[in-house]
Amino acid sequence: MLQAAPNEPGVLVEAGCFKGGSTAKLSLLAELAGRELVVFDSFEGLPDNDESGQVTIQGEVSDFRKGRYLGRLDEVRDNVRRFGAVDRCRFVKGWFEDTMPGFDEPVLAAFVDVDLVSSTRTCLKTLFPLLQPSGSVFSQDAHLPRVAALLGSESFWRDEFGRHAPRIDGLGVKKLVRIRA
Repeated sequence: MLQAAPNEPGVLVEAGCFKGGSTAKLSLLAELAGRELVVFDSFEGLPDNDESGQVTIQGEVSDFRKGRYLGRLDEVRDNVRRFGAVDRCRFVKGWFEDTMPGFDEPVLAAFVDVDLVSSTRTCLKTLFPLLQPSGSVFSQDAHLPRVAALLGSESFWRDEFGRHAPRIDGLGVKKLVRIRA
């Protein structure tokens, strides 16, 4: 992201921001790079799902109840204002399945921390095709068995993108992984 040419188009994207801790840090990166940070979140916590109870690679049991990880938009903005660069942020409120499909801007980097495989699928289907050639998607959810299975699924990558699954270093071993364009 910082190595992108100044005239190369692209934004930084965050999907899932909770209380805005990562958002504040990413907004400072966006400021250093002279870019905009587009923040997607429901600002209502997690949607209804059936993904609680997964045992992570660390041996923890996931708790993904509806409404969990709620950070209200005003709370996130306040945290970014205090610790980041809120003027670099554009906040997109709503469920990923409703807000992401209309997004079509070039992406230099995306940080995806959405917990659910359904949300990860939506984010990848939207963001991966928008990646600039040097771009990457970073998933903070590779420690979750369902998400790791999706990220490594040949059929997902073939059916959605017409390609082989990319090599993802640390998949199934690390929480944070990088998926290159």
